[in-house]
Amino acid sequence: MAKKPFIDLKSHNITYKVNHQTIKLLSFKKSNMSLDVAIFENGEFVKNSTIVFAHLPKSIKSIIKPL
Repeated sequence: MAKKPFIDLKSHNITYKVNHQTIKLLSFKKSNMSLDVAIFENGEFVKNSTIVFAHLPKSIKSIIKPL
């Protein structure tokens, strides 16, 4: 059975902080190793964005990799 090319991460509530922003992971696309994220600043939603897996901190990568 083939693995899913898309993993929904909303229910895992994975977040990390960069400067004054909190990044919440929404989904992971295995085909191009990118993540959809929501960016919050001071508790306020700023925007949705896409980042590449390589830009994540190692501690977050270790959480996502087994999924």
